[in-house]
Amino acid sequence: MATLLRFNVTCLVISAMALGLFVMPSRLGLANSPESQPDWPTLCQQAVAEFREITPQDVQRARDELLFAVKVLDARLDRAGPEAEGWRDYLLWKAFSEELKKDSPSLDVLGAVYQRLSAGHEGLGLTWFRRVRLALERFLRLSQAVTDKNAQPNYQTVLNELGKSLAAYESDASPETATRVQELLRWLETMGQAKSVREAVLNHFSHPNVTIRVSGHWISISSQARVDVREPVREWILGTDVRGTGHMVGWRKLQIIPCEQHALFAIRVEGVLDSDTIGYNGPARIYSHSKTPFVSQKLIQFGPDGLTAQPARCDASVSTDIQDVDVTCRSQCVEKIAWRRTFQQKPAAEREAAWKAERRIARRVDQEADERLAKAQSEYLQKIREPLADRDLFPDLFLTKTTADAFHVTIRQMGHSGLAAGTSAPQAPEGAVVVQVHQSFVNNFVEGFFGGMVLKEARLQEAVRDLLGELPKELESDPDGEPWTIRFSEHRPLAVRFADNQIAIEFRGTTYWKGDRNYPGMDVKAAYRIESLDDGKSFRLVRQGPLAVFPPNFDPSTDRLSVRQQTIRRLLERRFEKIFRDTIELEPIKLSGDWEKGGPLAVKSIASQKGWLTVALDQIQ
Repeated sequence: MATLLRFNVTCLVISAMALGLFVMPSRLGLANSPESQPDWPTLCQQAVAEFREITPQDVQRARDELLFAVKVLDARLDRAGPEAEGWRDYLLWKAFSEELKKDSPSLDVLGAVYQRLSAGHEGLGLTWFRRVRLALERFLRLSQAVTDKNAQPNYQTVLNELGKSLAAYESDASPETATRVQELLRWLETMGQAKSVREAVLNHFSHPNVTIRVSGHWISISSQARVDVREPVREWILGTDVRGTGHMVGWRKLQIIPCEQHALFAIRVEGVLDSDTIGYNGPARIYSHSKTPFVSQKLIQFGPDGLTAQPARCDASVSTDIQDVDVTCRSQCVEKIAWRRTFQQKPAAEREAAWKAERRIARRVDQEADERLAKAQSEYLQKIREPLADRDLFPDLFLTKTTADAFHVTIRQMGHSGLAAGTSAPQAPEGAVVVQVHQSFVNNFVEGFFGGMVLKEARLQEAVRDLLGELPKELESDPDGEPWTIRFSEHRPLAVRFADNQIAIEFRGTTYWKGDRNYPGMDVKAAYRIESLDDGKSFRLVRQGPLAVFPPNFDPSTDRLSVRQQTIRRLLERRFEKIFRDTIELEPIKLSGDWEKGGPLAVKSIASQKGWLTVALDQIQ
């Protein structure tokens, strides 16, 4: 099953944030402006008249969708080879397939398969499994609803509650309310009801939920590197065999090129090539020194599909100083002729030498850049795009562009829920790097990836090491403790809320294991206030009160914890106190490698308002 269990390390580290790393008018167009918020209760009440009876034809269409999804998954398992038999055994594939052939399949058998598809094991979040699970859920619900006498009253109840929940979400933007809205929308979508309401909601909550702006000036100075290369020279110019050495000195940097369709960059290498050569032409030996100023440029595009590059181009000119002309026959007459011909051919020779230097320099730029670009493209595809696409989690909107002064990225992550930001990002401050994240991005992504998943401590640690090169202390195992395992809640496994200059974090697990002992579900909540220090020169997060570790829907004023609940509560408090510390200093970010010159980057400003977290970073001078 290894092929099907390709686990995205980059995405997995989102759970590490929860356990120790705090990180910071159509569906495909722009959403309605915040000034034109719909009257949700009225809109939902009007949709009551749109109720349609569930018919056998609806059930048949759902069955056809299920059969198609099963066919696609079966083909994927076939491609995986013998290792996929474990999945077939687990999913009761033989009984499942036989049941689907019947005119009236057993809902009990199909329900058992659905439960296994929803068990949260690693791999079940992949697109092929997920689509079978959703199609099976729709078939089961419609099969039951076709004879349900309460279908219309249930529909009215859902719409009434949806109207209230949407109105509440507009005012409080809480993750809890968002979850309820998503659950009600999913019910309507599964039953094929209230299309007008569903479209209105998706249209309204469809603003991008991530914007990134990187200063072009910062990119240029951060990427600048000195070029100092010595290499042999061997060319054939106007019938003369030219040999010697060249010394290239200059600077390489990355520049932005304004482009609205995608992000466009140029690797620009500018410098001078000094060459000392001897030209061999018959009995003549031509000793010369040449200077070749050059500018080479290689264009690179970046978009949702990754990086594409064009061949490098180079412009150069050659100025040659003829230092001596000698002949092997030691004839003064021949030597005079050699001098005369050398100077006669000098302009043409310089033009050809410049053309060949352009080709040689451009080839060198391509050789050095293409290897790095191929590696970056491979990592982007393997660690980001393909794993997210395999889980239907690649952003439905991913726009890049470059302006005269900055590189911009705009993302809309709707996850599996269908709700993005309800408002545009606030006015962004200045900074070398400015990131604006709406809470819906984090919540949608984490829920889509980790909702209902079973995750073991060792698996998380392995992924973090692969990504960071080391394991943070907060994620180290207890020296004398047994390994832990968690089953994340299906909804809001990790949720954040950005409001009133505070950052609230909620971590939810339905079951915990310590060794072979299992414990009931607990929610862990922490809230931080953003504080500025030294007149806004530095910032920190200060926790507001102690951690809140309680079972779901627990009221500390009236409810009492069982012995097992007290045990897991103490374990979680001890673990999460290491992560959600009383104070988190927002320390400068050190950069390494090619970007070391751009660091360290310190937080210049940070604000949390109305669902948006805005962080501006600037280089420490």
